[in-house]
Amino acid sequence: MTQIKQMSLELQTLKQKTSQLEQEITQKTSEVSQMKVDLGSAKNKITQLENSNSGFGSVYTRWGRKDCPSNGTELVYTGVTGGGYYGNTGSAVNYVCLPHDPEFIQGDSPGGYATLNGSEYQTIISVIIYITMMCLCAVCRAITKSSVRLAAGADGHDAASEYVCVDHQAQYIEGGGADHNGKLFYKVGAKCGSLPCPPYFDMAPMSCVVCSK
Repeated sequence: MTQIKQMSLELQTLKQKTSQLEQEITQKTSEVSQMKVDLGSAKNKITQLENSNSGFGSVYTRWGRKDCPSNGTELVYTGVTGGGYYGNTGSAVNYVCLPHDPEFIQGDSPGGYATLNGSEYQTIISVIIYITMMCLCAVCRAITKSSVRLAAGADGHDAASEYVCVDHQAQYIEGGGADHNGKLFYKVGAKCGSLPCPPYFDMAPMSCVVCSK
């Protein structure tokens, strides 16, 4: 009789433990289900953020190249560099990146015209002679930077110009060395005096970098 009672108590204890384990399993299952829901929600938020950021980014022109750097950039379009004629007073200051497939306004209108000319290198860039070669360009969308050289028009020309960063490994249009002038690129040298030397050195070729954030 005593043995039966003992077995009955042990069975009751086992039932209680089994019930507790079942409750714990149910609770853990519920927690796992909630974690799956939270994970799915987090994935959806990440996707939404990625989609919302896909339309943003900094756009810049890469002068002297027809491609964009491979470190997180994409090509918007490639073209040829143009601008105002270097010898004309009143010519536009800025360089422009012209597409290879231009569209023109239909018809004509009275009045004068400003001119938009092609561009040529008038200096040696890197180890290749680029004098009179036509300059390429690429419009890039990116968060990146690239090693480039500072370039501008030359002292003594009638037209104003601006400083732009030309890629150190510049490219050009094949067969485009006819020396038509137009908008010109020259290397830029530091000029000691009002510019502190050192750290600068007189007529040392200047470099520059394109940054975005």
